[in-house]
Amino acid sequence: MPLKKGSSKKAVSGNIRELMHSGRPQKQAVAIAMRTAGKARPRGKKR
Repeated sequence: MPLKKGSSKKAVSGNIRELMHSGRPQKQAVAIAMRTAGKARPRGKKR
C-alpha cells in the first residue's frame, strides 16, 4: 500500500505503522515517514 501524503500527525503515524508492518525497523520507518511528510528528522538527546 502506498504511503499517505500530508504532514498531519495522523498521516505520519499511519505511514510509520504501515512501514513497520511491512518489516522495516522502527527508526527507519520514522525516517521514511518524516521525509515523506516533508518534515525535519526528530533530534535525539544530546550526549
